[in-house]
Amino acid sequence: MADAVSLLLAGRTVVPGRHEVVGIPVTTGLNGADLRLWVHALRGWSAGPTVALICTMHGDEWFSIAPLRELVARIDPRRMSGTLLVVPVANPPALGMQQRNTPDDADSPDLNRAFPGTHTWRIDQLARTLTEHVLNIADVLLDFHMGPWGSTFRDVLIGDDYPDAAVVARSEELALAFGSPIIRRAGVVRNFPGPRSSIGYAGGVLGIPALGVEVGGAGFGPVLESAWRKSTVDGVMAVLSALGMVDDLPPPRPARQLIYRTSHRVNPSKGGLLRSRFGGAALATEVTAGTLLGEVISPYTFEVIEELVAPADGMLFYTARDHPVHPGDWAFGIAQTSDPHARWVVNEPGTVDGGR
Repeated sequence: MADAVSLLLAGRTVVPGRHEVVGIPVTTGLNGADLRLWVHALRGWSAGPTVALICTMHGDEWFSIAPLRELVARIDPRRMSGTLLVVPVANPPALGMQQRNTPDDADSPDLNRAFPGTHTWRIDQLARTLTEHVLNIADVLLDFHMGPWGSTFRDVLIGDDYPDAAVVARSEELALAFGSPIIRRAGVVRNFPGPRSSIGYAGGVLGIPALGVEVGGAGFGPVLESAWRKSTVDGVMAVLSALGMVDDLPPPRPARQLIYRTSHRVNPSKGGLLRSRFGGAALATEVTAGTLLGEVISPYTFEVIEELVAPADGMLFYTARDHPVHPGDWAFGIAQTSDPHARWVVNEPGTVDGGR
């Protein structure tokens, strides 16, 4: 892997103690426009890990752009070890359309299902550019996903089936350091989409710790959204501190952190107006099986056409506000606490380095 002494980004040497923005050419469109991937490179004075932060794989999940901007403004590369590579917009075409996927007649519309990028569709070329110029020189990956407008998330996803058990363990350690109250261990290599996702490829093929960070969502007002932005910045700083890259003292971790394996999506099967009983402030709230989470109301007849009910005891790791929904839209997610594989990490008050 690269370090702060020898880092090259797209054939360009990143100068120590500097924050540089590098535009990496990807392809040229039929309209003649160049497609570029923009990478912020912050290189410390001394050697250390290279950490990649990738955001907006899906064009409607842009909430983390703002906290990454705040993070880059906060960090002084002259006081940092190692290198930070920040890709605020991994999928510019999808962001431009504010859609989850790139609107191409292609077999690869979803960037987070296309790694390492084997074909010549735009998404494959974006995946290949990310792989060659970012993932291949990284020691750790944090990939940021969150709810599209009207839904919000609060968890960290890690793989429990990476070939190297040490990579699984290190990923869990960094997820705990991030300070998320909810951490999911899942089969990101053996299950769909397998190693074609960013963290599946990073952990399963490249053998580096990889976290899928899901924090926040848009449409919930300035109080909640500013808190989610702050928790994202604090979480990344805590990871960088755990890696020895910065000297900032991370904030205390939650009193308890849930590590679980079984989750339930409680999303509408019918379109209508969602009336939520657990909005953005209810993230990480514990609910019992049978709890009514929300209803879908017909905008035409005003009748309740679907009730969304918790199928198991657990914690809400994603929720939604009142808004129009299509069938399958994100509404509520349950991290099942009654699963025998679920466990709690209990931290002493003021703990910053964790405890069991």
